Amino acid sequence: MESFAKPTQKDIAKKLGVSVSLVSRVLSGQGEKVGISQARIKAVMDAARECDYVPLSAALALKGKKTRTLGVVVYDFHDPFFGKLIAELQTYAHTRDYSLVLVGFVNRVPEAADLAPLFKHFVDGIIILGSFGDLNWLDKFRNIPIMRVGRGEDSRISFSVGVDESDAARQIVEHLKGIGKRHFRYVARDMSVHELRWKAAEAAAKEAGCSMTRFERKSFENDFLAGVAAGAEDFSADEVDAFICSTDVAAMGVIKSLVASGKKIPEDVAVVGFDDIASAEYFIPSITSVRQPVELFAKRVIDFVSDKTKPGEFCEKATLVVRESTAG
Repeated sequence: MESFAKPTQKDIAKKLGVSVSLVSRVLSGQGEKVGISQARIKAVMDAARECDYVPLSAALALKGKKTRTLGVVVYDFHDPFFGKLIAELQTYAHTRDYSLVLVGFVNRVPEAADLAPLFKHFVDGIIILGSFGDLNWLDKFRNIPIMRVGRGEDSRISFSVGVDESDAARQIVEHLKGIGKRHFRYVARDMSVHELRWKAAEAAAKEAGCSMTRFERKSFENDFLAGVAAGAEDFSADEVDAFICSTDVAAMGVIKSLVASGKKIPEDVAVVGFDDIASAEYFIPSITSVRQPVELFAKRVIDFVSDKTKPGEFCEKATLVVRESTAG
């Protein structure tokens, strides 16, 4: 198997018949300042692109320059919503000439090995994907901007953006009420972000004059199993005619149990999910879900690290995508 040799400044200099120091000055942005002609600068830059030259992060860092590398810390690799978000971050980061280093934690608790790549690549900033959690590990990264896609305040985070849960809950309740559903049950695991969505849904239901009960929070391995357990409960006493789920995966579990018990969806019971992951559209029945603006989330955090927006904590509106699980 042929090995790949990383091109160097020496290779570019040899190709053009110039000195390595001239190439170094051009690639560091100092060419014009030291009197190198525009024609020569263009020749060096063209040659660098042709041979796919990429400066080493360590070399840039030692010179006090930006590495244009961002660390992306994923709270849960098993959550399909984060896969969608990572794809958008990768796409938008490339438009701004940033590279991404992807790391993740087991059970949201970092170990030294998890953080090592962030040091190795001298990242210019860190983007956290996920809400709340213990952020004491950020003390090791005090001199770079920290961004978050998710909820949860922390003084170490310079910029965060997440979905407006209250507005999303109002959209869900208004839609369910519009199709004649008035008795809701909320389904989630015992997680802080799901608690936030519960409170928003509870308030929206109360404002709309609808009843709202909650599936008992327990320790489940994943959202699907929580949904299966919720859908298998006897909820006739509460006259439940719609399930509001914290994620699409939980909604899938609810639907599995409802179908197994002979319930018709949405005639007997409607089901709403959250996140609008790709499989929500193709599930049977397809799932009505809250679509988070992941493209906007990605743009906003990359714009921030590019010094194009101000620090702060921001919420963006979501969109309710209506499908078979509530529309028949």
